[in-house]
Amino acid sequence: MITLAAADTLAGVAQNASKVTCTIYGMTLNAGTETYGVLDQRQLAAAAATIYTVAASTQAFVRSITVVNTDTITNTFQLFRGGTAAANAITPLWTLPIGGCAIYEDGQGWQLFDATGKLQLSTGPGRYLRTRVFTSGTSFTVTGDVSTIFCRLQAGGGGGGNCVTAVTNSAAGGGGASGGYAEKTFAVAPGASVSYIIGGGGASATAGSDSTITYGGVTVTTKGGPAGAAQTVAAPPLVSLGGATPAISTNGDVNGAGSPGGNGNCEAAAIAMSGFGGKSIFGGAGLGRNSQGIGNAAISFGSGGGGACILSGGANVAGGAGSAGVLIVQEFS
Repeated sequence: MITLAAADTLAGVAQNASKVTCTIYGMTLNAGTETYGVLDQRQLAAAAATIYTVAASTQAFVRSITVVNTDTITNTFQLFRGGTAAANAITPLWTLPIGGCAIYEDGQGWQLFDATGKLQLSTGPGRYLRTRVFTSGTSFTVTGDVSTIFCRLQAGGGGGGNCVTAVTNSAAGGGGASGGYAEKTFAVAPGASVSYIIGGGGASATAGSDSTITYGGVTVTTKGGPAGAAQTVAAPPLVSLGGATPAISTNGDVNGAGSPGGNGNCEAAAIAMSGFGGKSIFGGAGLGRNSQGIGNAAISFGSGGGGACILSGGANVAGGAGSAGVLIVQEFS
């Protein structure tokens, strides 16, 4: 409980005027008469100012204070007793999330809640807020409660090599390489626009595409995975090379390259094994195959497709598709 003597004051300040509502509940005692109810309710000003003054010959007992952020961005607030100097502060300078509130209850102290009513364990900067996943589009807007974003960027994986029939023999395409990967942390401004490109996965015998993210004049680039080599049926033994490791990523805090695809091998007219796709950091590359058919497609972000396989002069078959990249953004206050 906060006890206030006659003529004592409570004061408050918010980052933005008329956006943070402060409601004070309690009891006043005057000549032995107790009166319960709302002592004061208002939206705080942007400069520290008195919000409640105890009447003469009266004591006030504050049982609860609720401070609500009604703005579309985060807001700070601070409360004081008996003045507005630093020595009078009864709270730190706290940050309220969008739609969030801080509540003081007698016997419980202060608690901070987000817009969904979830208790927040930290009110300072650096608090994890949410994860956003982008598989399409070209830009996103930084929300009002965010000051830092941690980005994980994956390029598209290459397609597996196709096979072309010509004579009664086998063929096995090479596997596509996975796309490159990078991590980057940006300090961002609320409302700013962040541009990006999500690299597509390569089709049969086609390289994957680059992924990029751009903010503040810095562009992080991850390189698409090269395709596996195609192969035409011919007398064995034959080898078709898997997609090579792509160039290393640029401008990230962490820069990585993709994994190469496996080679396709033919040993006899009815014995062949196509190359496996290169795995991205997310795994899920297309498997190689030792039976007639199209290559196995990749299933996880940025991995390479498996090579195609022909046995005993079978029909033409396409290599497995590589998978598209992704941008994963973790947001922090």
